Amino acid sequence: MVLRGDCNKRSRGQGAYSTAYGCRCPGNHRTFPQQSPLDPVTARITKAAFVTSVFKPSQFPLTGLPEVAFAGRSNAGKSSLLNRILGRHNLVKVSSRPGFTRSLNFFLVNDSVYFVDLPGYGYAKAPKHVQSKWHRLVEGYIETRKPLSGVVCIFDMRRVPDQLDLDLLDYLHALGRHVWLVLNKADKISQPKRQGQIQAIRRRLPGFIDKPLIISARTGEGVQLLLEAIWLWLGLA
Repeated sequence: MVLRGDCNKRSRGQGAYSTAYGCRCPGNHRTFPQQSPLDPVTARITKAAFVTSVFKPSQFPLTGLPEVAFAGRSNAGKSSLLNRILGRHNLVKVSSRPGFTRSLNFFLVNDSVYFVDLPGYGYAKAPKHVQSKWHRLVEGYIETRKPLSGVVCIFDMRRVPDQLDLDLLDYLHALGRHVWLVLNKADKISQPKRQGQIQAIRRRLPGFIDKPLIISARTGEGVQLLLEAIWLWLGLA
């Protein structure tokens, strides 16, 4: 599913990355195609490299290329999914301590776009002052970064989204950021139970979700459709 905000309201606060926005317009919704609209050769990654880690806004690189950020809870499988998308097993480091990634990590893809791995949110064991520092870093990036073309929001399909997840979507929507919403860890749910879980998630996200992209970092299910959606949005296909 893709949503694009219509609202220009901006605000800052604390939470998933910010919680004090109070804007929940329905926006323009798009769904992922059920079949690939592109030749797989057209939307594929042939080259990917780590470029830099950013710990404060003054370190944001001058890329000159579009950027796509990846956001999600600390245990949503974000890093593993990025590795699957990039076709590299260990390019994106999977932290042994969930919620303790302190930087924004930039990866150059096909010499044409940057993928940006954002710190995970929602892990309560990280010290409050550390969480606050991460929030400011991520908010500074999302709110001011001109090359940012969209955000992939990664949810664990086994969980119904909670308030922090809603806060993240509200926040991105209020800023008018383009969003791709994907449900990861599909391999953890049996086929007979999938539809019921999707319906529960849709009820929790009214106005945000129609047909989500079901994805699995472990098996690769849905990865090509996500990549094609990004390529089409960026005009790379």
